[in-house]
Amino acid sequence: MNVDPYASAIATIVPGTFVPDVAPKPPASEPIEPESSATVSFRDTVKSMLDDVNDKMVSAGQSAQDLATGKSNDFDGAIKSMEEASLAFQFTMAVRNKLLSAYTEIQQTQF
Repeated sequence: MNVDPYASAIATIVPGTFVPDVAPKPPASEPIEPESSATVSFRDTVKSMLDDVNDKMVSAGQSAQDLATGKSNDFDGAIKSMEEASLAFQFTMAVRNKLLSAYTEIQQTQF
């Protein structure tokens, strides 16, 4: 007796519990338009990211100073601010190391 695996799988489904993964009418898709027609350079992107990291570090320093001097009692906010700054700095260093590694590899490539 040859049993069809598809039929046996369908037979195990409880009526009313099966949700099909295909919609009767697929959602309309629209092309994604760039936010601006101006091209953003790599330099501008890196500068923007570094400015953001710097702002986080300054904010963390200020919140730690405010907590230490008693100007603020927001211990959780200070810890959150310091952790955000730490993670942003770690990410920045990881990107820097990858860029230096790529630069070194390109430099060692013989043409």
